[in-house]
This record gives sequence, C-alpha cells and structure tokens, in this order.
Amino acid sequence: MRRMARAGVLLLLVPPLLGVDGAPRDTVDLSKYMTARPAREAKVPWKIGEYFQFSIDWSGLNGGSALMQVQNLQTVDGHRAWRIVTKAESNSFVSKFYKVRDRAESFIDAESLVTRRFEKHLREGGYRKDMVIHFDQAGKKAVYEGGKSLDVPARVHDVLSAFYYVRTVPLPDGASVSIPTHDNEKSYEMVVKVLRRERIEVPAGKFDCVVVEPVLKSEGIFKSKGEMFVWLSDDDRRIPVQVKSKVPIGSISVSLTDMRLAFEGKP
Repeated sequence: MRRMARAGVLLLLVPPLLGVDGAPRDTVDLSKYMTARPAREAKVPWKIGEYFQFSIDWSGLNGGSALMQVQNLQTVDGHRAWRIVTKAESNSFVSKFYKVRDRAESFIDAESLVTRRFEKHLREGGYRKDMVIHFDQAGKKAVYEGGKSLDVPARVHDVLSAFYYVRTVPLPDGASVSIPTHDNEKSYEMVVKVLRRERIEVPAGKFDCVVVEPVLKSEGIFKSKGEMFVWLSDDDRRIPVQVKSKVPIGSISVSLTDMRLAFEGKP
C-alpha cells in the first residue's frame, strides 16, 4: 500500500534632511519619496491563501487526500520567499493497516522563483524520513541539515518549486521545459513535455486543460515509477486539476475536489 503515498517586503526609508539651527533654509519636500517600496516580485499565477484539495485513488479505490497551499511570504536567508505547503494523508480505512502522513514545504524566491529551502517529512507505515535542505543559490550548494553540502546547478529547484515554476511559463503544444532539480542528494534535469489540450471533468468541475508529462525522480508524495501525466487549467491560473500515474500494479489518480484562489477578502 505504499503506492498510496506517491502521488513557497523590503522597505526603504529615506530620512528627511534637517537644518541644525533656526535660520530659514531652502527645503525640498521629500515626503512623497518616503513611502515604503515593495521588494521586486516575479509575476506568478498564485496568491497567499491559494488552496487545492485532492482525492487520491488507487485503481478506482479511494485511499486518501492531498492538499497544496500557498501559506505566506517569509524571509529566508535575506530573500523574500513564498512558503508552499503540501500534505498527503491516507483515509481512515487505509490508515488501519498502512497510515500515511506526508508533508513537504518549499520556500520559493519571490523574485527569481528558484528554491531557497526545502523540507520533506514522510510517515508511511513504519517508514519515517525527515529532510531539510538549504539552497545557497549564489554558491551553487545544497546544504543538508546534519552538515552535508553538495554541488548543485545554477538556478536549481526542488521538486515542489519546479512544479510551481512550470505554472509560470508558456506551455505551447509540443514544447518542453527543462528544469535543473535537486532532491535526495541527487541533481538532474527535470523535463516537462507539453502533450495536448483537452477538456476534463473532476469533482471540482469542468476544466479546459493543458496536459504535460514530467519526469520525476523522487520519493514519497512526489514519487513516480512509470509514466506520469498532469492536467493544468489552460488559462493564466494554471490550476492543477488532475494527475495520473501508472504503477507496477494498477494506477494512481489524483483529482481536484475543492479549491480557493486566495484568502477571503483578498483579490
């Protein structure tokens, strides 16, 4: 049953210039330049509070649920970063004999969209794994908690930041996107192939989608042995609508059941 487990403000203040005595002086009104200046941020299709809920089915049988959420913006090693959180959980029936509680977090640089930190916490039956990686983009290093430091390519991603990066780029039919990726002490080029457009229906509704095929080499909620296909909404939002993957016995399907594009009250 382990197959059920496979399946993110700089302020600049300019002080006024003041005279040191009471004599009249020529002055310049600087107040309009003293407002806060936000940090530069890349244009992205998500907002704080974006939330996607999924069902996870194995060969037609529901085994659990998963979620993806843009939680907030944080400062990581001096850089503004989107905090992205994903979770996968087995349902009450499956948990009786194989309990899954997986969680991963990516901190995505708000300006360059590369990864700054990645965490993965896997709880699958009796299997447990915790991993935290700090990415030194300037030094091209992945620094693991515990002290290990490995060379990585320039502008490297983790497996979660790579997915969010794909949501930001054009996806014409027949194109492919190559993304330098690092996970589990290995670096490789993730290739995402754009296959076709089609309309599908999932519990959350009907969507016009672009279908892509990523090549992943990871484990836990990101693991795939065999083909994997992802349906993204064919609009500026690039909503993850469905994921299907073939496994040695049967297939896994992840379908969107509910979503929120931002916290209530935010545009």
